[in-house]
Amino acid sequence: MAKEYKVKELKNGERRYVFDVNIGYRADGSRIRKTVTSKTIKDGRKKVAELLLDRTNQVVVAKGLLFKDLYDAYIADYKNKGRSPSTVRNIAYSYRKKYARFENVRITKINDYDLIEWIEDLKKDLSPNTVRIREGALSAFFNWCIRKKALDRNPFVYIDKTKTTKPKLEFWNESQFNQFISNVSNKKHKIAFCTLFYTGLRKGEFCGLSLSDLDEDKNELHLSHTVKNTSNGLVVSTEFKNEQSRRIVPIPDWLTPNLKEVLKSEEYPYREYYTYLNVLLSRYNDPALPKISIHGFRHSYISMLIHANVNHYTVSKIAGHSKTSTTLDIYGHLYPDERRQVTTIFSERKKVLEWVP
Repeated sequence: MAKEYKVKELKNGERRYVFDVNIGYRADGSRIRKTVTSKTIKDGRKKVAELLLDRTNQVVVAKGLLFKDLYDAYIADYKNKGRSPSTVRNIAYSYRKKYARFENVRITKINDYDLIEWIEDLKKDLSPNTVRIREGALSAFFNWCIRKKALDRNPFVYIDKTKTTKPKLEFWNESQFNQFISNVSNKKHKIAFCTLFYTGLRKGEFCGLSLSDLDEDKNELHLSHTVKNTSNGLVVSTEFKNEQSRRIVPIPDWLTPNLKEVLKSEEYPYREYYTYLNVLLSRYNDPALPKISIHGFRHSYISMLIHANVNHYTVSKIAGHSKTSTTLDIYGHLYPDERRQVTTIFSERKKVLEWVP
């Protein structure tokens, strides 16, 4: 792989970093290049990213740009939009490890046959669910290319999506949680795990809790902030996953005073926990218990509501799902089979048929 930049030594001993950027192609297929010079590597990378973004807004000439050039701009675009470092890393990793076969292909030359061949190769080593995720990621890139006018249509249009099976959800019942929590000695950690298990909050929502969110008279949490991992580090944001996530969540009365004790200690006492909650969970977990993630606590909470016969509309509101259909899609199999109930609702009315000869 070619070096990202060259180092130029000046007569006064200072260094300059020179980046050679491909910004497109002429009608005869020759490259259009531009040189970026900067005092620091960081500043140079920033200038290159800006240049690539400007480039993708231009009209693309007949032969189009290479996949790798557009993907560089795609990554830069995500960085500039303040996406989380993990998201940017995943996108960059996708290019290096998953789409290498396309890197030197002009974006307009990639067709559905190329993609079908790529998908069949993936199926040899990967599960259908993983293949489907990679299809979606690459398709998202093609849609971005369309928005940047580098591509006319998404080549995935004529390809059937790989059929998948729903992943098995992680659950603990209360007995299992009690077994786990008995191993947690640190009080602040114990309150964190109890809050997550008995409210079903998403990790970011929990880490964004402050004292002003707690209504101790009603034993409720009024969610107002969430924590996000961005390119600038952890930030407390008012932008939730969806509008329904800005909600009121009931909490057990015995948990309220304990949570209050932690929340009044500082403004966002659990903010830094965002990056290592799952590490803490693994540290305390009993090997005899099923493995579970922090998000599995959310699944556990919702399953407990369902088994307590809370209707799906209320469950959806408490969980902060954007639509009740989301609740049913994910957890519908947990609801009791009500078909028998439907058939017996009118059983007492059988008398009306007694007059039939």
